[in-house]
Amino acid sequence: MYFTSASSRLLFYDSVSWDLKKSYGCYEGILRDVSWSDDSKYLLQVNSKGVVEVLSAADHEVRSLQHIPLKDSWSATFHRDGHRNIAIGTKSGNVMIWDTKNKSIVKTFPTPSQQSTVNYVSYNANNTRLAASMQNGDTVIYGLVSNIPVLTIRLSCSKSISAMKFHQESRPLLGLATDEGHIVLRDITTNKDKVFFENVHASPVSDIAFSLINRDVMLSCGYDKIMHVYDVRLQNVVSTIRTSYTLTSLAINTDNQVGLGTRNGIVLIYDLRDLTIPFKVLKGHEDEVRRVAFQPLRRKLLSTDISLREDIENNISPTKLSSPIRTRTSDMFFITDTPPKTNLEVSNQGDTKADSFLVMLGLDKSNNDFDEDGNKSEFERKSDRHEARYRQLDAEKNISKVSTPLTSRGTDNFGFPSPIINGIPDDGRGSNINLSNIKQSNSNQCTIGMENKSVEELKDFMKLTLADVADSNRNYFLHIMMALTKQKLFLEKQLSEMNEQIQHLLHNQEALIETNRKLALEIEQLKARQNLF
Repeated sequence: MYFTSASSRLLFYDSVSWDLKKSYGCYEGILRDVSWSDDSKYLLQVNSKGVVEVLSAADHEVRSLQHIPLKDSWSATFHRDGHRNIAIGTKSGNVMIWDTKNKSIVKTFPTPSQQSTVNYVSYNANNTRLAASMQNGDTVIYGLVSNIPVLTIRLSCSKSISAMKFHQESRPLLGLATDEGHIVLRDITTNKDKVFFENVHASPVSDIAFSLINRDVMLSCGYDKIMHVYDVRLQNVVSTIRTSYTLTSLAINTDNQVGLGTRNGIVLIYDLRDLTIPFKVLKGHEDEVRRVAFQPLRRKLLSTDISLREDIENNISPTKLSSPIRTRTSDMFFITDTPPKTNLEVSNQGDTKADSFLVMLGLDKSNNDFDEDGNKSEFERKSDRHEARYRQLDAEKNISKVSTPLTSRGTDNFGFPSPIINGIPDDGRGSNINLSNIKQSNSNQCTIGMENKSVEELKDFMKLTLADVADSNRNYFLHIMMALTKQKLFLEKQLSEMNEQIQHLLHNQEALIETNRKLALEIEQLKARQNLF
């Protein structure tokens, strides 16, 4: 497993021996962000110019597998389950989802009325919400089922978000850090603060992270050279580390090891069980360490999982394409056949394959599998399997009819001359009796075997039929639930708008009452003056 640190170059350390294993860099400037995919196979890199790349560190050198040709990209993150879908935010405020298999944009969300650079994007725990923090301080929550913004978070304590991340287990819990030193844990279901740490840092908070083994533990670091460890449930700070360096990034793994990046180019490695001193100091960078990340534990691969490298190596031509990026170590997978899309349109609401309850519940494997018959629908593929199964059953029945002797037919009429019977040459007259005896004995065995086979085939057919009926019922139920959920979201949006209108009317009513009160007061004053004269 690797520990990665991003500065002007990307360094890979062995997380056991802490030896430098690999180094990668082909761009000028300091990298903006780097993160591992949830399946531990690929690395996502965003450079200072906004170029997004998918990297692989499986070989003896780091290889660039895919260069995403989207203009003005500024932030990116992998889907929580696998590596196929990548959420990307741009400088112009657009948020979209890139499909690494099809090499195209599969979703484009509506752009907010106030366009601003998307600094951070994050999926929630079950991949039903996508958060995008803008440079103007707004954090927009997009629904991955309805494909619309469902909530806009504006903090009253700050208009500048310095770090944002969803909790990896609690679906509605969103962590936000500010330049004023505040940390807020917001429940996006109720749009209320669950935890608020006010002025916990004396300067901007540079990064936050949640523990992978204890859901109540959170960490933060800042430019004040301090790292805090929090108990979210008790809402207090349980431990504090004071360093000699300005801290810029933070990461934690399942072994309670904490990595801290600094502005001086040094990386500090602490053990969360003993925070007195760092047990390792890495000095591989000369510039600011913008991001640190631990490679996740490698999950057990399913038979349906196909990696990007396998997909590339199967489709790549014998003559390799040269990469336009100088000093790039990989010359494959540069996008040449798929031009970037310049017009950003709202995704189709009917795209149930990429946005449905089947994806949410893990029943649709289209996010992980690479279909060979991509032009066929699921119903057509089922029909093909049924037709092939029926043809096989009909063929076996026909074979059984031919190979099974009929009792009404005389076996003596089927006589085949045998060259030798009991060592005596045969002239063709005595072979019928022996052959009939052989056929009778064989026919009994064949009949029993065919009956057992027919029973097994009938059982298989019944299992297949029942499974298809269950799948159809489940899919029908899920589609109904998806339609009801979309209707619910639509009604909730209308209700929210009505609440806003009511609040506006109440505000206007209060203003009118105050105005009437002032007018009545002025009238009384005028009357008093008139009486004096």
